[in-house]
Amino acid sequence: MKSLYYSVLVLTFALSAGAPARATQFAAAAEPAGFRAQSGAEARAFHVPADVRVAWTATDALSGITQTRHQQVVGGADVYGGQITTLTDRTGRMLAVIGAHYPGLRATGTVKLTGKAAREVVARQVGTQGKWDVTLSISPQTGNRFYVVDAKRFTARWIFHIDAGTGKTLKKYNAIQHTGETASDPGTGVKGDPKQIDTTLINGTHAMQSGDNRQKTYDAKQANTSRKLPGTLFTDLDGGWYNESTSSPGQRAGVDAHYYSNVTDDFYRTTFERNSLDNSGLTMVSSVHYGNSYDNAFWNGSQMVYGDGSQTAGGFRELSGGLDVVAHELTHGVTDYTSNLVYQDESGALNEAFSDMMGNSVEAYANESATTSKCVLDTDQSQTTCADWYIGEDVYISPSANKVEGFRNMADPKEDGDPDHYSERYTGTDDNGGVHSNSGIPNHAYYLLVNGRNNAGCDTIGSGGHSHTEDCGVTVARLGVEKAQQIFYKAFTSLNSTATMGNARAATEVAAQALFPSDATELSSTSAAWQAVGVSEGAAPSPTCDVASATLPF
Repeated sequence: MKSLYYSVLVLTFALSAGAPARATQFAAAAEPAGFRAQSGAEARAFHVPADVRVAWTATDALSGITQTRHQQVVGGADVYGGQITTLTDRTGRMLAVIGAHYPGLRATGTVKLTGKAAREVVARQVGTQGKWDVTLSISPQTGNRFYVVDAKRFTARWIFHIDAGTGKTLKKYNAIQHTGETASDPGTGVKGDPKQIDTTLINGTHAMQSGDNRQKTYDAKQANTSRKLPGTLFTDLDGGWYNESTSSPGQRAGVDAHYYSNVTDDFYRTTFERNSLDNSGLTMVSSVHYGNSYDNAFWNGSQMVYGDGSQTAGGFRELSGGLDVVAHELTHGVTDYTSNLVYQDESGALNEAFSDMMGNSVEAYANESATTSKCVLDTDQSQTTCADWYIGEDVYISPSANKVEGFRNMADPKEDGDPDHYSERYTGTDDNGGVHSNSGIPNHAYYLLVNGRNNAGCDTIGSGGHSHTEDCGVTVARLGVEKAQQIFYKAFTSLNSTATMGNARAATEVAAQALFPSDATELSSTSAAWQAVGVSEGAAPSPTCDVASATLPF
């Protein structure tokens, strides 16, 4: 059986000391405060606290496991990071408990501002446009209540924490996460590969809207302001999508955005029985031809946006041309509707990593032929499918004809300057605390779980000779992508919003036990994968740094 949680004392020390700390003791109380990951008898003994409300529930018919997400509420406010997800079997028996709860928490101070007033404080700084969400929250450390104001617009997503008593801005950051009658129409993708896309006939004109309305794709016409997005729905008179211009009104970027959104949708439905990003059939909206020579793509909280790239060496071609890029960004939407991992520090790195993991898993699911899809191949020309461990390699224009490159390399993170071991993690404030760079750590753990072997830094073959000695005695037994993706999906969608890498390890361990109760191999391999990247069991949460502002890429 598995059990991991932290006492209030350990949590307080880690946060106040200003440095990551390891838990030196486990709480003995029946109702521990903070993070927990439990399975077996301890999970069955768990009782859902009285101070929570159900946020969402989802059942996987194949495994029979139901996830139920609970949000703790104290003093009329949602506890920040206070979410617990339970996993139960078909009979209702508790299999696992993942998340954080803070018994005995009391609100301090007085709420003097309304949600409307908090929104006005933010509007004075970033403007009034966009879609707004305002949530009264409470700090589990201090009991202070504050408003989390989420200002969503097409090209930015500002998150503000506004003190509910004084109106003071406690924190702000930009959470843009980068990276009728139907017809089946032929078209050409970004790489010049032939595709068939699902469209709708509207008054005799073919529109890039799937017959089931699950995907809609727009031409942003080089717009770079939120007022002009999503743009104009792609249409074609004869249903042959062959305009190969790299900018508007070129159709190949739209073909790939539409096609790969459908592939990602099919992956989530087939693999996890998930009904779109929100599990309720949300339409996947994509806009291509954003900006001029824009070398990025992003999920803005409600839709996908893709740039055309600079089309030069060291830059990118149309960003929608990479299946892993499309799946990465759409997975940010899944995270928004499940764990809602805060886009800062370790929780932000987990957010980015989960998108990378699922992006590469979608490539394996699609099993595209390397010949017909014209994907970029590694130096091993015996590669027969497009699935690999690079992120964005199909849209990156490498300056070197003999080198495959992308945003990141999950098999060898140091190749792109990212850490492959927790001891090498970035601890500064840039990039919201290194959400992209530090994603290399959980990314590599996932790679090792799928493939087996030692940490890539334990030799001098790759990464320009980079090597380290930490945890090089750990060899991970291969599980394969089918089992690994189930374990990480169940765990990452169950995490509380402020989870750390240590929390993620514990969550995947109890998920492995819940999914594969009769075989210890899955648990031992999962534990070894995390240990190989230096994430040890029992590490207390690291502090959350306040970042004044940041602009985040893919």
